[in-house]
Amino acid sequence: MPTPLLIGAGSGLISAALFASAATATALAGVLFYLAPLPLCLAGLGWGGMAALFSALAGTLVIAVSLGPVTAAVFAISVAAPTALLTHLALLSRPAVAPQGHHVAALEWYPAGRIVGWAALMAGLLASILVLALGYDQASYRESIREILSHSALKELDPDGTLFTEETISTLSDVLARALPAAFAVIWLTISLFNLWMAGLIVDASGRALRPWPDLHALELPNSLVLIFAGALAASFLPGLPGLLAIGLAGALLFAYVLQGLAVIHVATRNVPLRSLLLATIYFGILLLGWVAIVVAIVGLAEPLLGLRQRSNRAGQPPAATE
Repeated sequence: MPTPLLIGAGSGLISAALFASAATATALAGVLFYLAPLPLCLAGLGWGGMAALFSALAGTLVIAVSLGPVTAAVFAISVAAPTALLTHLALLSRPAVAPQGHHVAALEWYPAGRIVGWAALMAGLLASILVLALGYDQASYRESIREILSHSALKELDPDGTLFTEETISTLSDVLARALPAAFAVIWLTISLFNLWMAGLIVDASGRALRPWPDLHALELPNSLVLIFAGALAASFLPGLPGLLAIGLAGALLFAYVLQGLAVIHVATRNVPLRSLLLATIYFGILLLGWVAIVVAIVGLAEPLLGLRQRSNRAGQPPAATE
């Protein structure tokens, strides 16, 4: 068997084991579950798209045999297929074109910004699938959330029902039902991009990388996503199921623009005193205060119009020599 297929089979088995670890319901299992895409990313970025595809198929087969077809379908839709597609996109390349229009020996790799954009669209799609899996209308969807809360660990924390009453659970279910699509999309996007980034670092350090490490400070989302984001944001205010479906896509794209905003800030603050402290404050603000993430996303959205990175790069260049 060719080496990429052997690597794919092994990484698929490891990914399936990490995904199945969630069934043990321990804190360590949760961490391992979040790393389930990592073996697939390593196989793809280090041994090619065929290894990633075989890894996805092998992991799905192992899950199907051990945990059943339903769990295998969840693994295939949420982990295997998206990860294989993202690694395939990361390995796409074409001959670079010189200013005169001639092809040169260097390769032009698929931009990191487009990979993030595709990942955000996948996150929005998966959030929609989650909503539809819980209910095909708003009433059944909210009832499913309420049932999940009623049979969750909340009952173990309050077995007498004095704190988490039916009214409290109903209120929590209403809040969670509205926030769940965006929260799921952001968490899935974070996990997927983190594993892709970590796998890139590992294969680059080991010398197995099939593409050079991209300049993440130059991260640039496709301009077409602005219209998609605006449409999803407007549709998120619709009542009923359409609004819930749009919330997931809007949340995923908002997070993608947060990443672009962070890339802009990293470039724009290169010559700023106490830059490390400023960046640390921004990152902590994003984690703790929601409005900071919105401000950073606005910076990312405004970058195509303002060109802040180009201005910062020009400002950092030495003045041209005069005769």
